[in-house]
Amino acid sequence: MTSARPFSVVVAIDFGTTSSGYAFSFTQDPETIHMMRRWEGGDPGVANQKSPTCLLLTPELRFHSFGFAARDSYHDLDPEEARHWLYFDKFKMKIHSISDLTMETELEAVSGRRVRAIEVFAHALRFFREHALKEVKDQSSSVLQENEVRWVITVPAVWRQPAKQFMREAAYLAGLVSPESPDQLLIALEPEAASIYCRKLRMHQVIDLSARPIANGTDVDGSRLFDSGDRYMVVDCGGGTVDLTVHQIEQPQGTLKELYKASGGPYGAVGVDLAFEAMLCHIFGADFIESFKAKRPAAWVDLSIAFEARKRTAAPGRANAINISLPFSFIDFYKRHCGQSVETALRRSNMNIVKWSSQGMLRLTPEAMNELFQPTINNICGAITLDLPEAPVGTPATERREIRATMQFGDTEIKVTAVDVATNRSVRAAIDFLSN
Repeated sequence: MTSARPFSVVVAIDFGTTSSGYAFSFTQDPETIHMMRRWEGGDPGVANQKSPTCLLLTPELRFHSFGFAARDSYHDLDPEEARHWLYFDKFKMKIHSISDLTMETELEAVSGRRVRAIEVFAHALRFFREHALKEVKDQSSSVLQENEVRWVITVPAVWRQPAKQFMREAAYLAGLVSPESPDQLLIALEPEAASIYCRKLRMHQVIDLSARPIANGTDVDGSRLFDSGDRYMVVDCGGGTVDLTVHQIEQPQGTLKELYKASGGPYGAVGVDLAFEAMLCHIFGADFIESFKAKRPAAWVDLSIAFEARKRTAAPGRANAINISLPFSFIDFYKRHCGQSVETALRRSNMNIVKWSSQGMLRLTPEAMNELFQPTINNICGAITLDLPEAPVGTPATERREIRATMQFGDTEIKVTAVDVATNRSVRAAIDFLSN
């Protein structure tokens, strides 16, 4: 029996709810990571590390495009023609919410047509397979056999085993690997992959050292890597889920010890999108919104994209309103469907936190944006327990201990550190997510 051929390259696919991407490295030089930044479509002159998780199928259920290309192609379709095409977006978490997930489970396109979920995921993964293999071969100096490629697909920590197995079956159907070579595919938890990456960071990249007091007359070495005994937490706030891991670095191999099992919940940014849709239903009526989505699916996607872009500019300290452009077809369809203008509907809804602009835009006040974000934020709130170091000698037992917590918000994660001010020592933290 011959031994298996060693892998020459590792390709990792970040299959996200709102955005997806991939990176690869050759096993002979694993520290050099090639991240895909060139996607067809997108904003001119902008390098996008990820592409929207959007899939477009023809009326005959054949693959047409993925990502920016799918989004732009669907936008350019004639409204009547678009009703026959199948456009899927933000479909990843659907397989988590289905309790009886099977290979026959179906997903509904924006137009209302249904297709097997396994085929939708396989189309998306097949796109990444072909895209990644082309990039790898362009970078490789030798002819690469497909069995030399190790594939990694990341999934949320909250996914149950049936959902993880579903993703593996979709990868088999997409041709990433053969069912006879299951070891060629690794299903990795998203927060654990992020935690391994964080281990490579230097201290100043993780915490704000400028706010830390000087210990024993010396400043903290911000250039040092994580060391034995260091504990750190990664909170991955994505489009579909919020995931958490807490690890400690162990010596001598520098391996990671799990201090708290990977956990989280379906409390991602799509919750804000659903709140926006609920707000539109309150203003214009649920029946109209459902009819508009069915009759003008491409225009509904345009409205969703417009909100997504403006949503990213929201901030707690923002004082001015956010403008959301309503597609002309929305304004026209509402007048035909309901016999009145959208301005009249807005006035009759008594929703004072949303204004109308004569330029054809909804003006969402800071109060309106807060109302959209708050349900999702409430779901992310958690109970934090701290493992405090011994208090300095002479400190009264009843005296309050000051703990400084630092949270750094990024595109896809929040890095958290906690420091006992009295001792300048890091504090172990564990978080339990609590949903309402």
